[in-house]
Order: sequence, then C-alpha cells, then structure tokens
Amino acid sequence: MSLKYNLGFIFFILIIGSCKSIKPENPPLPTNQELISAVSIINAPISIPLAMLEDNLNQDWSSKLFSDKALPLGSGLFADLDVTRIGKISLKALGNNSLQVKIPMNLKGDLKIEKKVFGQVLSTNIPFSENISPEISFIPEIGPGWDLMIRELNIDNWGRSMKYNLLGFEIDLDPLVRGQLYRVLDNQLSASNLSKLDFKNIVQETWNSFSEPYSIEQNGVQLHFYAVPNRLKVRDEVSIDQKLNLYIGIEGEMFSKLGAKPNLKPIPLPDIEYNEIQENIFDIVLPLALRYEDLDRYLNQAISGQRIRADRKTVLVPSDLKTQRYGDKILLGMDFNAIRNDKKEVKGKIYFAGMPVFDHDSKSLKFEKVEFDVKTPDFLARLGIKSKRRKIQSQIEKLAVISLGGFLKDARTELENHGYLETGFATFKVIDPSLDVERIITTDEDIQIFLRSKGIMDVQLKNLK
Repeated sequence: MSLKYNLGFIFFILIIGSCKSIKPENPPLPTNQELISAVSIINAPISIPLAMLEDNLNQDWSSKLFSDKALPLGSGLFADLDVTRIGKISLKALGNNSLQVKIPMNLKGDLKIEKKVFGQVLSTNIPFSENISPEISFIPEIGPGWDLMIRELNIDNWGRSMKYNLLGFEIDLDPLVRGQLYRVLDNQLSASNLSKLDFKNIVQETWNSFSEPYSIEQNGVQLHFYAVPNRLKVRDEVSIDQKLNLYIGIEGEMFSKLGAKPNLKPIPLPDIEYNEIQENIFDIVLPLALRYEDLDRYLNQAISGQRIRADRKTVLVPSDLKTQRYGDKILLGMDFNAIRNDKKEVKGKIYFAGMPVFDHDSKSLKFEKVEFDVKTPDFLARLGIKSKRRKIQSQIEKLAVISLGGFLKDARTELENHGYLETGFATFKVIDPSLDVERIITTDEDIQIFLRSKGIMDVQLKNLK
C-alpha cells in the first residue's frame, strides 16, 4: 500500500472520527427557553346609538314618574304632587362624557294651606297643573354592581320657572322635584325595556364563553383548549357623535389538555378594572403541548420500516424511534439494520438531533441545524455510514416531518365557532382570525408550540323593541 494511500486513509479516519459525538445520556444544557405565558386578550368596542336608547325609552311614555302627599313647603304650606311623563324623552351627548336627558312632564296636585285662626285650624286646597320640560345632564357610569349609575347630576334648564304665585302664596317646586330626579331617571331606565342592556349579563355570557373548553382531534388524539380568565376591564363613554360606547375587555391565560375534556368549575366575575384600550382586539395564544410519547408514535409510523439508502450497496432500515430533549433540540434515536450486498447485516443506533421549526409554506414541523451520529460495534460500517451522513441525514429530514396543516385548519374553525356569542341585545363574532405558529420551545416532557390567533370582533346590535 503506497504512502499516499495510507496518508489519505488516515486523514479520512481522522475527519470521520472528529465528527461531534451525540451522547443522549449527557445532553447539552438548554439556552434561555423560559416558558412564555399564553396570555390572551379580547377587547370588544360596542357602540349603541343614543337614538336606539331613545326608541326604547319612548315605547311607553304615559307613565307616572312619582307621586307623594303632604310634602312640606314651609310656612304652613303642604302639597300633594303627581308627576307624569307627557311626551317623548330625548337624549343628547354634550361632550366631556356627559349625557343630557329632556323629559316632558306634568306637575299636578293640590296646594294645602293650614292656618290657625282664633284657635281653630282652617284648611284650604288649591289645585294646580303645570307642564315643564326639564333638561338634566349627568355622566353615566357602570357601577361595581353593573348597574348604570348617574354621576354629577345637574339640572341645566327647567323649561320654565318653578316658582308659582297661588292666591298670594309664593311657592317653589324646585326642591320637591329636584329631590326626586335620581329616582325618576332610575325608574325610567329600568322601565324602558333596557333590561336587555344588562351589562353584567352581557359580560357574564362573554366570560363564560371565553372559559368554555373547545376540542380538536388530530391524529386520533383529542386536544382541548380552555381559558382561565383573570381580568375584566370595562369603560363607558358618551361620544359627540351621539353614541354610548362600551369597551369590554377580558384577559386570561390559555391552557391545553390531551385526552378527556377538562371539567372546569365556573369562575365568578372579578372586580371591574378601568379599560384604557379602545381598539378592537382578538388576540389569543394557544399552547400546544406535543408529548414525546405521542411524537414517538407519529414518527414510528412515518419512519420505521422505511428504506434509507446510504449508497448503491447499503440500505438502512430504521425502527423503534424514541425522542427526547437534547438541549434546545429534539433528539431522535432509532435502531437500524444495515442491509449490505454480499456482506453481513449490521445493527446499530442512529442519532439525529435537530431544532424544531415551523415551515409556513408546508404548514409542518421540521428539523434544522441537524447533528448526526451513529453507534455500532462494526468499526468499518460506522465509518462508512458516517461518510454518507449528509445523504442519510437528508432522507431522515424528509421523513421526520410533522404536518400541522389539518390541525391549524380545524383550530381556526373552532376559534371562529368559539368566538360567536349571541346575547339578548347583540351578537358577537370574530372575523377572519389568523392562526400561525409563533414560537416553539422544548421541555423535558414535550415540545411546546405556541399558536397565535389575531382578528377583530364584529358586534351586531339587535332591535330591542
């Protein structure tokens, strides 16, 4: 054997021997792969035209607003008073988040005069009936109990003077009527079929829908996604374009579970927080946990028994694939049987470690930055297989592909179904949610695949009549 041939053979052995060895029992430490929380946000702006509220307030306007008897006016004067609504209520946005209500009403009653003359009580009744149209401004606010509260109430204009001269007696009905205005407005809002605008019920239904698990079947495995909502944000404002705008935001964390559907207990509504967000947001992060035992089953179906050609005389037949974490990568360990022409079959182990990445074009999980190693007691066979590692590695890369296209399609459909909610006053529907893989990380138990869906919420108000 020539010196040149010997030197070349020795150089070849040194190159093959210098290839990085994979040690499954001593994997490299992972880099910073902290689990990210799957925080999800739904923020739905709801615009209710004031004209719509007016229509409901004016369905039945021949109603008594309040009634009282023997109201003291001072100086021995008393009044029986009935206040009845006699016309349609009108609403107007004034700016600074305030709302003005104009209520035509009739004040009807009897002025009672009681005087003592020579030890005897003399009583006289003087009937009166007056029409007024007060303009009352206030700031509406959803309170802690979800009722529509009235803040900073102010009477801008009575429509006429509230002072009357009856038979020489000067009376002022302003204090009497003013003291009843809170009750008047509350009664009107309650009695005007606005019960369908039950803000608490609206949010409770949305909250329950957000929490409800939804299921997807992939490769015979049931996967359930569910949310644990933890923050509720609400804001209301009156805009100068004559609308009552509500901004309802729900925030929570998404989880996934394989197998049986989780039995979740209802979560009560948390305390209301002020919502600073006005944008229409549907931003859901879905954590998909792909367990190694499920990955083993899938890859064994795809790779075991396949014929991987090393050269024209040698075919490798893999079997019994096992996966595990290997630093930031996934390690595929597989037994192989090398079938060689005119030679004994050789058995051994192939190790294939790659970084899991999502291929957007094929909608599949693939492996990149691959490391390759082979273990077999046959020294020459080991050298031969290592020398063909690029060819063998390329074939394994093509086989070790995990399709996610069907799963993503089903998940997107379920998101659309899950994002549909019908309440007594409106329907909510998520429009064209996108769904893509945002991040993939490895853990000791599984591959964590974080899916992100984005869209907007379409809100269609119903006729409340």
